[in-house]
Amino acid sequence: MKSALLMLDIQNGFTKAGDFSDVITRNQLLANHFQEQQQIVVMTRHIDSHEKSLIKDKTPNGELDASLHPLAHKVIEKQQPSAFLQTELDEYLKTNQITHLIVTGFNVEFCCLFNSIIAHEKGYHVTFIEDASATVNTDHTYDMPGLYIRDFIATILDWSGTIQVMDTDEYIG
Repeated sequence: MKSALLMLDIQNGFTKAGDFSDVITRNQLLANHFQEQQQIVVMTRHIDSHEKSLIKDKTPNGELDASLHPLAHKVIEKQQPSAFLQTELDEYLKTNQITHLIVTGFNVEFCCLFNSIIAHEKGYHVTFIEDASATVNTDHTYDMPGLYIRDFIATILDWSGTIQVMDTDEYIG
């Protein structure tokens, strides 16, 4: 099984919205592991022109994290949560004979969730790395006190029985 790391929207506006240094470090570990294994690393960059967006295009906040960007073999620009819709991602993965996608990134309840499900539906084996993913949103965003969003999404994906959920150390193991 040939694998690729898919790091979703790890952009400055998200990473600076809180203390996400642990998430960046885990993505660096994963990307370095993929480099050592001579496997592909793909990053996505969400293009958002909305004036109030945390990742507004054509601003420093819209740029990819500078510590991760050099580790990517390919950057896919997208305009919606799906990295597959109206992009070259699926063709790129198939051209490189990828059958297993390891998914990380921001925001866990949107892009990570959507792309894990979409990748599975497209026939890829999918592993979601919970501790290498995050969200800038909180339980207050959704008016759901006590909701731990990352854990909730990981549980949904795990309980689906179709998407594997792991932590970084467990995956690199």
